Amino acid sequence: METQEQQESLIAHRAYRDTVGLFASGVTIITTRVGDCVRGMTANAVTSVSLEPTLLLVCIDRQAHLHDLIAQAGVFAVNILAADQATLSDHFAGRAAKDYTPESLSFVYGPNGDDGGVPTIAGCVAALRCTVEARYPGGDHTIFLGRVTALRANPELPQPLIWFNGTYQHLGPETSAE
Repeated sequence: METQEQQESLIAHRAYRDTVGLFASGVTIITTRVGDCVRGMTANAVTSVSLEPTLLLVCIDRQAHLHDLIAQAGVFAVNILAADQATLSDHFAGRAAKDYTPESLSFVYGPNGDDGGVPTIAGCVAALRCTVEARYPGGDHTIFLGRVTALRANPELPQPLIWFNGTYQHLGPETSAE
């Protein structure tokens, strides 16, 4: 039987999660590579930090498998997903459809095969490669501050995948301000 304190803590965690879930965010897959092994996870805790130097941050749960891989590799990429990549997002969030296999997943490498330490996912709205500049404790997460070393924007600018209130959303048609 749960104590009153445990029940209040669970309620507070759920209320917090539900409340911050009302902040619409883009959906990304954070990737890294250690040797020949490329791994990734879905995340929306990504923030641009600085233009000079060019920095962004990602927050990774310390219990996530990717956490230790990023720490070991010292590099990661932020892949900003397109609206048609929800199945890919689900796969890397551990909610893969039974008939989905990522074997068809293709990666994009830099000029002459130079991938800056980690390849990015093809078909995304954009991707940014980073080297770990610093790490900070953040509760049950680690805040990885990354220096952007390369970026790629999709010239076709597909619609981004949006996460809001616990579900995927899409941008509506553009309207002009009058």
